[in-house]
Amino acid sequence: MKNLRGVIYSCLDEGAFSSKLSWLRRRFRYRSLGLPPCMLERYGQVVRGMLGPNLIELHAPLPGLEGLISAYSRILKLGQDVIEAYCFASIYVSPLMVLGEGCLGALGPLIIDRVLVGGELTDKDYKLHMRIADYTVLDFYLWATSSAQEAVMALSRGEDIKRLLEERRERIEKDKHRYWRIISEQGRPLVLYLDLLPLLAANLSPEEAGELVRSYESLVPATLAIVSAIVI
Repeated sequence: MKNLRGVIYSCLDEGAFSSKLSWLRRRFRYRSLGLPPCMLERYGQVVRGMLGPNLIELHAPLPGLEGLISAYSRILKLGQDVIEAYCFASIYVSPLMVLGEGCLGALGPLIIDRVLVGGELTDKDYKLHMRIADYTVLDFYLWATSSAQEAVMALSRGEDIKRLLEERRERIEKDKHRYWRIISEQGRPLVLYLDLLPLLAANLSPEEAGELVRSYESLVPATLAIVSAIVI
């Protein structure tokens, strides 16, 4: 979807979610955000009157995506909402917008690294680093999905993918330098790097990996980008 600038994920109650979303939309009104199905189901009463050009209801853009998300959720024993948000961000080549720092626990298994900030950020700081997060996921995409395709095929043959996973971690570490203006050794997390591939490597049998490849083909790597996330 053209001009989508963030896929929303949250675990907050309706009141806290509404407050965070209003804050985000008020300050960054020209940033188009998308709500995947699980978020719309969870917060439908809050967002129904807000939907429009800058707050969009997202649908699975490719056939089979819902089935693949369900397969990931079942194999990894992770919530459908978490997997869906990550996969939609990957497919749409868009950062995840995490509303509520308390939601990091649910995302924890996918978090490979993070950028910490030690002080308060201005609206200008947020705008700049949201834009940088856009470039993070976009610049990673072709390489990360090609790497993921190679990795899943290797898993289906029972091969080790330690080298591929290490390369992904190394590239994430280098990418963190984009955030040099705000990065701190201590503080709260502002930017997350999410990757589902290490979890699949740890949990998939060769038979399961082969079944994913046969059933979903090119859709699998498209859902395995390295996704940046901004914590609001």
